[in-house]
Amino acid sequence: RHPPPGVTGAESAAARDPPTPRAARDTGFHAAGAGRPRARASGGGADATGGADCAAVGMGRQGKKRPRPAAWEEGPGGVNGELRAPLEPPPKLPPTQATAVGDALERWGRLRCRVDQLRTTLEQEDRLMQDILDGGLGCEDRKTLRKLASGAGEEATEEARQVAAALGGERDRLQEILMRNQRELLELSTCSATDEKKDLLQEMDAVLDELRRAQDAVHSELLCAKDRQEMASVRAAGRSLNELKALTKRLDGERKGLTKNSALASLLVTVCRRVLPVRHINPRDLREVSPSYEGYLQILDFYFFSDASLYCFGEHFSGPNWFTRLKRNIAIFMVCDSNEQIVYNAFAVSGENKTPGAPPAPAVGPLVSIEAEDEHGRVFDRRHDAEFKLLTGFCLKVGDWEATAQSAATAKLWSKKPLCRSCAGAVRQVEGRFPRLRLEVIVGDPASSEPREVGRTDASGA
Repeated sequence: RHPPPGVTGAESAAARDPPTPRAARDTGFHAAGAGRPRARASGGGADATGGADCAAVGMGRQGKKRPRPAAWEEGPGGVNGELRAPLEPPPKLPPTQATAVGDALERWGRLRCRVDQLRTTLEQEDRLMQDILDGGLGCEDRKTLRKLASGAGEEATEEARQVAAALGGERDRLQEILMRNQRELLELSTCSATDEKKDLLQEMDAVLDELRRAQDAVHSELLCAKDRQEMASVRAAGRSLNELKALTKRLDGERKGLTKNSALASLLVTVCRRVLPVRHINPRDLREVSPSYEGYLQILDFYFFSDASLYCFGEHFSGPNWFTRLKRNIAIFMVCDSNEQIVYNAFAVSGENKTPGAPPAPAVGPLVSIEAEDEHGRVFDRRHDAEFKLLTGFCLKVGDWEATAQSAATAKLWSKKPLCRSCAGAVRQVEGRFPRLRLEVIVGDPASSEPREVGRTDASGA
């Protein structure tokens, strides 16, 4: 077909095949969203429909995925509907490696059964992560989120402002999701897996190590076959090595199915601290804190996402509080009279500046502190320890009244960390001031499953 007089061949081709918008060129689809791949014009101005047909034929030959074998089953990722391959060793492994790999795969099969028992937990983790992503962060790519989490300086600050602005009205919903699920997120983001999950991961690592040792052995056999110039053995060892690598990679992917949400939670938590505003609180609203591990969690719930520049727990000094790696101690003290009425109840955080709870103990007060080592071997005056603040606060409140000293009151001092020599000495000083006071000291480390009762004798002898 010849172009009209005065019209070049290029202009005629352009008229038949108008330029596609840039967005459509990038994606390979028409701007109208017809859902068909854009046909490429041939050099001689061939019919576009014929070109599309040829492209479709080519796609049919090259782009079709092979069906999964019928033996594949739903996997630990079965929470995501993923499939996992049957556990079969490569068929032509040397006898020694074949036995080792077979035993390892039998162990992995038993581990799969245990993973299936965690399906409900993994599904809950997936839903929680998806809720956060649906709360406004899902539109951001992972590269941007990682940049926000690890970056510093003006560029990262500007990036955080842009993401916060893009959240718009979703910010309140996202913060509400964090508040509602903070304990689950805390467990995920700190990788503090349950004992069952820890055991599973350790046993999976042992199986993967066994497979890697088999790879090393097969690789050595391949090198020896090359030296002997036995090409049939080289090809057989090469196939076995590639099959072992593919098997190891596939099983490692199953292992990552147990930990993927921990990495994502840590990333999202860091990003949320950068883009969400602090939560305003009134410390007076926190009343009657139980001297127990539950009381400790009550404190963390109350101060969650509060302003770290006002209420410093030692982990962050600005921005929202998120309690993932608390270094400072937290203690709670409650004293009740003989009628079980609360005489004193407060909590304290170790440290000198802007710590919430009980105020610092005065330099000259009813109790005397001494220098003592911490868990890292550092020696300093322990006047700003949480336990010392509370014991001093109690003595300052009740004074040295004779009626108080002779009353049969009961008291509980709960501490996240074991008492140092100075605080144990402060306990003895309180017992000397109030001889009829029954004082119980309990240590409850959040890393342990249950608080540990120390008792009066242990505390005084620490």
